[in-house]
Amino acid sequence: MDKAEELFEKWKSQFRKGFLELCLLELLDAGGRSYGLAMMESLKAFGIEVSEGTLYPLLMRMTRDGSIAAIWETPDVGHPRKYYHITEQGSALLIAMLAEYDRSEGAREKIGGGRGQP
Repeated sequence: MDKAEELFEKWKSQFRKGFLELCLLELLDAGGRSYGLAMMESLKAFGIEVSEGTLYPLLMRMTRDGSIAAIWETPDVGHPRKYYHITEQGSALLIAMLAEYDRSEGAREKIGGGRGQP
């Protein structure tokens, strides 16, 4: 791997961390509640591959931070599942994150379209 590829992988890792959190909040906001495997499958359907080793630590952190909450449920058939839902704090965070994402994307488009000239 050359230096450019190495730098790209480092940047991609950092970018994905924040972007994945945004996507999870949006999934839970749109769908109400979900469990980990279902969220992985939904993300995959949208073109975002995420491993269990990435998803579950992020869900734990988001639960600790208070942007989502979790509850264990035992269905009549099958294994118990931990269902996650967005909290009021998470909804406020999502609004702020979307506004920042849109602002940043707009600025990036202006920079690219104007070839870096303000």
